Amino acid sequence: MSQLEIEKIAMVVNSGEYDRVNYALSIAKIALALGMEVHAIFTYGGLARLIKGRTDDLGDIPDALVRQQVELNLAKGRMGKISDDLKEAKKLGLNVYACVHAMGVLNVSRAELVDEVDQVMGLASFLDIARGAQTYYI
Repeated sequence: MSQLEIEKIAMVVNSGEYDRVNYALSIAKIALALGMEVHAIFTYGGLARLIKGRTDDLGDIPDALVRQQVELNLAKGRMGKISDDLKEAKKLGLNVYACVHAMGVLNVSRAELVDEVDQVMGLASFLDIARGAQTYYI
């Protein structure tokens, strides 16, 4: 394997902003289609996206122009819903984890999370899984 070949990607999805979560899932789907192994842990704002009924909420997008573009692109079908992207990524093999610490801070139970979550885990377990991976913080 050359130094440029990446076989595994680990993502820490900390932001819950719609465009960032959408982009994280786009990276995951492309990497999976290229045959890479992808693991994503959702924490804090990102974790809030995994709560049933909140996955596709636009939420607070601080940049008005970005919010306008997200709304426009969703309406025109140029940007997918996060829930659809998550389902597609899972079909391709995405491993989805919820951060147990963030769940405690946000008072979220496992029962409140979408079915696409594979496991609830702490950072130590995630870092063990992520060992040797190209890591992204989103």
